Amino acid sequence: MIKETYFISHGSPTLSIDESIPARHFLKSWKEKVHPQAPNSILVISGHWETHVPTVNVISPPKLNDTIYDFYGFPKPMYQESGLA
Repeated sequence: MIKETYFISHGSPTLSIDESIPARHFLKSWKEKVHPQAPNSILVISGHWETHVPTVNVISPPKLNDTIYDFYGFPKPMYQESGLA
């Protein structure tokens, strides 16, 4: 069985709050317009996780990777969205 694969960049950090960014509207409509069925798995590759060696992580307790919070200089709603406010 062939699995569909998508690469989606997180884009601008303000994507979560800025209605003027076209990608925001595309991603909000993703489920309806592009992929209505829930995926079997999601692979996330990020420079915002901290591990001593390359790591594969399953997002479930008890062990999650530490997150690097290199987050500053953004509008106040961004900090509220991230839980850093």
